[in-house]
Amino acid sequence: MIWQIVKKIGLTLVRNPQQLLLLLGLPIILIAILGAALGNVMNGEEVTIDAKVAIIEHGDETEQVDRFINDFENSGAPSERVEAVRAATGELAPIKLLKESVFGSEGLKELVQLESVKPSEREKILNDDSYTAVIEIPENFTYKTLQNFFGMENAGTSLNVSRNEGKQLGSTIILEVLQQFQEQLTLTSFVGEKGISMEAIQVDTEAISGEITTIDQTQPVTAKNYYAIGMAVMNVLFLASTIGSYAFLEKRLHVFDRIILANVSRWVYFSGVLIAGTVFGFLHLLIVFGVSWILFGVAWPSILAFLIVTFGLAIAVGGLSVLLTAISYRINSELVTNFFQSIVITIIAFLGGSFFPIGDTSKTIQFIGNLTPNGAGMTAYLSVLRGDPISSIWEHVFFLCIFAVTIVVIAALNFPKRGQTA
Repeated sequence: MIWQIVKKIGLTLVRNPQQLLLLLGLPIILIAILGAALGNVMNGEEVTIDAKVAIIEHGDETEQVDRFINDFENSGAPSERVEAVRAATGELAPIKLLKESVFGSEGLKELVQLESVKPSEREKILNDDSYTAVIEIPENFTYKTLQNFFGMENAGTSLNVSRNEGKQLGSTIILEVLQQFQEQLTLTSFVGEKGISMEAIQVDTEAISGEITTIDQTQPVTAKNYYAIGMAVMNVLFLASTIGSYAFLEKRLHVFDRIILANVSRWVYFSGVLIAGTVFGFLHLLIVFGVSWILFGVAWPSILAFLIVTFGLAIAVGGLSVLLTAISYRINSELVTNFFQSIVITIIAFLGGSFFPIGDTSKTIQFIGNLTPNGAGMTAYLSVLRGDPISSIWEHVFFLCIFAVTIVVIAALNFPKRGQTA
């Protein structure tokens, strides 16, 4: 009788081609789209950046340098100090450094197109969408900066940066460059104020010797590999909600009542739903990963480890199927199944890293993600794909089994008894 229930659920899935296409076709489409869109970022490849930056100077830097030197000479400083400052100001002029040493460096000059713009053209440039960022140099910026360098006065000053939000990546990089430039100016000011030689804080890279040793040789995970796993472990959860919906439809059509009236134990139906969720979850993962292997070259170093993880995740899907069925029967509503399908899956997919490796940003998020069935399955799949030993996946497979047993027990406690099915 259990086999008949499994067969009936399978036939219901096959006879609904639209639902079947969503369950099997959607993850393949998402793998192709996300893998292509985020391939450069995920694979660590070079990202092409073409930033156009305008710099507007409200004042002449040469005039400010001369004024500072003149004021320093009149401050009564020793002649040796005056000569040292005169020699240093030519190299410490901040705008000159920004143009030549920062944006004119080998790393940035091919990525950033820097243009000097007159203050009268400010409004025109700000309204020009082709510019990634506009840097405005306020009046007396260089004069006040040199005062800070040489400890004459603590004169606060700053650059004004207008970012083009439409060029998010380029504008973010420009802002990071300017923040590093500011940190370097602050360090130089501190060194000058304390009378410390710049050579004293420089790191002699030639004096550092050593060799690079590879500690853990694992296969790299490409974007297509990552999203093949991410979309598979996420979309297989929709199978649980689909089976739960079909089971509740049978309750509305009094199919379950007829089974009970035929003197068939309710546990037979319960077991049938559990086994159906497990079997079809296992087949769903095999089909998705099989197509991914054919289309995207997602190959598994260890087939045995892959099958173990797949079976563990399939058991969890079977448990979720019978849990959603039991709760829907208990409250006589499909509300829980719909909530799980529309809200819960999205949340746990995000936490589990199906959309992006969010766990890399925080150990706490990674821990929480691994407490979800899709997150545990994904971590185990990634370990297998990297060629890690099979011992590295047992922790996650064990969690999937414990998760499945726990929710099956909860489902059994909520499954309606005879006389509670109407």
